[in-house]
Amino acid sequence: MSHQNVIDFVERRREQGHEPPDLGQGSVLGVLPVPETGAALMIVGYLVPAAVAADAQEQPAPALQRRAAPGEEDLVLDRAARVARAGGEEIELTFREFELLDYLSSAPGRVYNRRQLMAAVWDRYDDEGGRTVDVHILRLRRKLGRHAGRIVTVRNVGYKYQPARRR
Repeated sequence: MSHQNVIDFVERRREQGHEPPDLGQGSVLGVLPVPETGAALMIVGYLVPAAVAADAQEQPAPALQRRAAPGEEDLVLDRAARVARAGGEEIELTFREFELLDYLSSAPGRVYNRRQLMAAVWDRYDDEGGRTVDVHILRLRRKLGRHAGRIVTVRNVGYKYQPARRR
């Protein structure tokens, strides 16, 4: 990708009323080719002042939580510790199982097809391996036990995470 293409993109964004990022301050982290287009996606990272970075490290990452009713066992996903707990007890998940549960639960009620899950969790963008998703969902449901019903199959589409209903 030439520098001219980047400048053209920035100028178009400025014409549409968007404030473009200052390309001079960023560092190129990666360039991803866009298949069959001859174009590329440039990933640019920006430096953060040390004071802001220190504040961000002191604050713990939020856990996906819902308050449980008295006596009710709840499923908690702690992204910072990469741990899933049910009723206070840790559920042993593999790396991919945790990633899959985390991805599904990040947007409760949203349905994802196998291809979307393969792209997000396995970083694969082809149609191969759709059954891998099915096998991991099966294993994840077994490990979740009472909470297995939170991962719902949407027939002929894919899977979604359904949070527990409040009583």
